[in-house]
Amino acid sequence: MTKIEWTRRAGTKGETWNPIRASNKATGGVGHFCTKVSVGCQNCYAADFQKRFKNPVRYAAQDADQVELFLDENALLKPLHWKKPRTIFVCSMTDLFYEGHPPEWIMQIWAVMALCPQHTFQVLTKRIARANDMLGGISPKGDHAMCKAINEIPYGLGNRKGSLEMPLPNVWIGTSVEDQATANERIPVLLETPAAVRFVSAEPLLGPVDITSLDGGYHDGVRLIIDCLTDTALDAHDTIGGIFGAKLDWVICGGESGRGARPMHPDWARSLRDQCKAAGTPFFFKQWGAWQTIYDRDKDDLDWRACPTPQNSNERYVNLEGGHGFHGERVVFAKRKTKKASGRLLDGVEHNEWPPIDQRKAAA
Repeated sequence: MTKIEWTRRAGTKGETWNPIRASNKATGGVGHFCTKVSVGCQNCYAADFQKRFKNPVRYAAQDADQVELFLDENALLKPLHWKKPRTIFVCSMTDLFYEGHPPEWIMQIWAVMALCPQHTFQVLTKRIARANDMLGGISPKGDHAMCKAINEIPYGLGNRKGSLEMPLPNVWIGTSVEDQATANERIPVLLETPAAVRFVSAEPLLGPVDITSLDGGYHDGVRLIIDCLTDTALDAHDTIGGIFGAKLDWVICGGESGRGARPMHPDWARSLRDQCKAAGTPFFFKQWGAWQTIYDRDKDDLDWRACPTPQNSNERYVNLEGGHGFHGERVVFAKRKTKKASGRLLDGVEHNEWPPIDQRKAAA
């Protein structure tokens, strides 16, 4: 069982599943491996965990030759032995679509998910372009690689009675974003990726993000501004509906925790909450993380002479653009706390909304 809040869905048990492992060539320790691809990866919790597995490598391309990746057959088959419904975070310690993971391994993992309609699998990736390339090529009734992977699973395991329909109805696919630039880059690709449920995890949230006005770049010479909550886009002349044939089904938001955590301005979280509320999109607030806002300079109407001076690195001012210091728009004073002390309340409310689709019924 896992404590990750967004796996703990009513009627299921939250779980993580890590069938792809990394053996350290020097120590023999078995852990995991990935590489950092953007600023959101800077304080990756999974990378910090590797020392516990006697696998002291950085999540960096230059350390890749220090480990040998392998598909753990015992771990691969575990979901097939779990009878009661679980909501499962796939590859929580790495990225399923990391470039070092062969397509055959990913297909074997997909085959296990296909044979476990009682479970809901959550696949979260920063490499959504690779996910789209792989999954977009699978026909609605599967393909040779998928059927081959299913046939390699020992007979008697899993539910083989249903038809193979792609995208798998019990698999949710999401992408991580940390700021407007990564949202612009990744979310439009997610909307093109075949999936029963598409979600975004804005964690760690390191800046303001407007998911109703994504810069989609130029298409046929026209710059598109995309609203991924309503599946519309604004070009130079008009509003276009149904551009992707899909919109986001779920948005997760959270601050950073752990060593070196960076504070999240409360208005960044409020903005995502309000965008989702306006569109009727389920919103899940996971955590504040390691930082707690003590007061808001503008809301609390304090004279600047009464405002405290940060005494150490565990206290700081944060403005709306993410800068530190007492100057700027919407300045707040934040203190470093434990994740538990900071809690999960956003303006006094705990947000635990889920996509409305009952995937267990859909997959039965």
